[in-house]
Amino acid sequence: MKTNQIIKSSLALFFSAMAFTACSSNTNKETAATTIQTDSAKVESTVPAQFEDVKVAAVYEHYMHVKNALVEANGPEAQAGASALQTALTDAGNEKGADIAGKITSISDVEAQRAELEFLSTEVESVIKSSKITSGVIYKQYCPMANGNKGAYWLSSESAIKNPYFGDKMIGCGETKEEIK
Repeated sequence: MKTNQIIKSSLALFFSAMAFTACSSNTNKETAATTIQTDSAKVESTVPAQFEDVKVAAVYEHYMHVKNALVEANGPEAQAGASALQTALTDAGNEKGADIAGKITSISDVEAQRAELEFLSTEVESVIKSSKITSGVIYKQYCPMANGNKGAYWLSSESAIKNPYFGDKMIGCGETKEEIK
């Protein structure tokens, strides 16, 4: 019986170490890439995207509010951003996204809010891609460990990884998968 417990404990430790290593290696690669960038590239990567459609601009602005609040594990601020985002998504004609934002406004638990971010990000991305970006870049980023190790995406105004699914627990876990221009 003790042998089974030791084996189970060893396996759990092994898989935890593998998961941590997977994200640690991505973090190191991202850090190295960031270090090589010139100062002008860093400035360009933090310029918020500008849109031809003001409704889309409002959606993106409020989405960033929610995403950044989740990075900081600030549930009340995520709720406030989601409330404004719900209105912006309704104005932009995306009822599914508005419903997801509405869920976040009614949830006070940060982990439960984070669980909705994956679906919200998909809806916001569809709104963004339906409009013309007049300047700036939006970074579609991915964490392989989010969503119970199934992985999940989010959108960002900067190339540096700031993971909203884990916040300060694993802030640098993830990578940029696409630049939306």
